Amino acid sequence: MPAFSTTEHLLTNNAGREYCLRVWRPAGIRPNARLGTLLFLDGHWLNDTLDEALSSVALDTVQIASLGYRVAERSILAPWRAYDYTPAGPRGLDSDPRKAEWPCGGANHLLDFLRQQVLPRLNTPDGADDPVTLFGHSYAGLFSLYGWLVAPALFKRIYAASPSLWWYWPHMLALLQARHPGSLLDIGNSTPVHLYIGSDERWRPLPAIPGAAREPGVSTIPFAQRFHSALLASGHPDNSLQILAGLAHGPMLHSAAQNALKHFISVQK
Repeated sequence: MPAFSTTEHLLTNNAGREYCLRVWRPAGIRPNARLGTLLFLDGHWLNDTLDEALSSVALDTVQIASLGYRVAERSILAPWRAYDYTPAGPRGLDSDPRKAEWPCGGANHLLDFLRQQVLPRLNTPDGADDPVTLFGHSYAGLFSLYGWLVAPALFKRIYAASPSLWWYWPHMLALLQARHPGSLLDIGNSTPVHLYIGSDERWRPLPAIPGAAREPGVSTIPFAQRFHSALLASGHPDNSLQILAGLAHGPMLHSAAQNALKHFISVQK
């Protein structure tokens, strides 16, 4: 059973925001070995889960990576994630639909950061590796789908867990339906897309009246089902929608990450 060794890279984007890229590689593997790579976003919340999961992995043809922020306070991370993981809003809107003081629209900057600083560190020195597979949950799941839509050749496979498709709904659905035919569509259709949704997840918008109690919310399953139906209608051949029973939004992060890791390993064998 191979053990995994870990390395960490401390990275800073052009705006001065600090990230940590953690990489698990099979111990003793040669530096130029070509490995299938799965990158998890929000590593600050997932690293312990990945450590535990990889302790029982007996495969030396994969490397796992996580990209997380170097701070852990949710009050700080919430607006950062609301910016980093979201595209520009529809009709020029530049703030989060839940909190007007949170700016949105940083997804293209994050894609550039991945291209320039993250993905090169996951390749062999000769740069001959296959594209990296991407996992994201919640806002990061939204980002994973957006990244696939606008940069279809950048990732080999997409896992989007609990993607925040309610975000200016139906904005992401419209972006999917507006995909142009031709070579970019063919490239995008060659990328498998996997959606995970918890059966107990709810979208609970903030009330317009300050201090008012939040309502119980509505299920997020219909958002995912409509997006998945549009994915099928677009001719995309390799996709799935899995509903995980009994899971709400928070527990979905770790459960979906474990499911994605197991599936990723199964397709590498």
